[in-house]
Amino acid sequence: SKMCTLDMLKTDGTVPMVNIFKQRRVKGWWPFYIKRENEEMELTGKVEAEIHLLTKDEAEKNPAGLGRNEPDPLEKPSRPDASFMWFLNPLKSIRYIIWHNYKWAIIKLLVFFALTIFFVLFFYSVP
Repeated sequence: SKMCTLDMLKTDGTVPMVNIFKQRRVKGWWPFYIKRENEEMELTGKVEAEIHLLTKDEAEKNPAGLGRNEPDPLEKPSRPDASFMWFLNPLKSIRYIIWHNYKWAIIKLLVFFALTIFFVLFFYSVP
């Protein structure tokens, strides 16, 4: 989706075009835009879609949208275990959110804290 910009809408030949009659299946991101009063285009959204072009025989053999069959499913998204169940197991969510981002800072802080306690106890017990 990062590559989906208003530059995709240029018709000067700098953006590759797709002939759906040759390729018959297209998957990608398409930008949505509005035109302002000064004819300037503004990106208002993006959509990821997959388009299949079928022949009449293929469409009759495998109809979709008529209540007979389910549409072609999307592949399962890759989500971490804590994406929707954070309220059931908050410690697992903290591990995903904090540990993955601040792992080395936490390790350095724990080592520093352990060394500090070691030196404080060492100097406290030395006569």
